[in-house]
Amino acid sequence: MNLFNKYQKGDHKYASYSMKTSWLVTVLLYALSASIYIAGYVTTGSNKNLLTIVAVLGVLPASKALINSIMKSRVKTVPQDIYEKIENAKGDLKGFYSLYLTSYETNFFISHAVVTSDSFIGYSDDKNFDQKKFDDHLKKHMKLEGIDSMLIKVFDSADSYITRLKQLNESSQSQTANDKMCKLLMNISL
Repeated sequence: MNLFNKYQKGDHKYASYSMKTSWLVTVLLYALSASIYIAGYVTTGSNKNLLTIVAVLGVLPASKALINSIMKSRVKTVPQDIYEKIENAKGDLKGFYSLYLTSYETNFFISHAVVTSDSFIGYSDDKNFDQKKFDDHLKKHMKLEGIDSMLIKVFDSADSYITRLKQLNESSQSQTANDKMCKLLMNISL
């Protein structure tokens, strides 16, 4: 099993695991740069050597990893009690946990979402969630991917969302997931 692929994006524990591994990589990259610099300084007695240049260049990927770690730290894991309620209610629906979508104006945190053949239903516990901006953002990406219009609804109450999941499971229509939409969500979320 690969250390960095223990959980898939959209799994319940992916957000916390991804954040931890991201911070680990960041610390290791900075430590590597520092050790290269120290090795160069100790061996030559000066910082005017080739290893100093290598160490400084090594800070670039470490800094990129730091930005990635900071962004992943913003993604929250769904609380265990809500997770259990969602798991009991979603049945065979295709669901994703802890989706964090970014745009130029704002960021959107979706605690959980399900995708059916004609709808995207989600739940966000973010008090500042803007449904209109989220709709526009998601529809823009859907259009670029050639996905026909879908119903997009994000609930701000876990109980209302869970009730809707139960209704979707009880409906007689086929609830197969729109694969293009699932792939889009994985591509545009952290």
